[in-house]
Amino acid sequence: MPKYSFTADKLADTLTPGAFTSARGTLNASSPTAAKKAVERSLRSRGYEPIGDITITQK
Repeated sequence: MPKYSFTADKLADTLTPGAFTSARGTLNASSPTAAKKAVERSLRSRGYEPIGDITITQK
């Protein structure tokens, strides 16, 4: 599977209203679309709601 890097520019912290953060990292996925969905799912499971762009690039 290809390796992708991601950058999530603006994330709302659902556990601390009014708090925002960003995230970046890498993951393996079958396609850019699958990578983006995986990142969104992972962020939400950790209490963050993506409200800005999530950029996916293949490494």
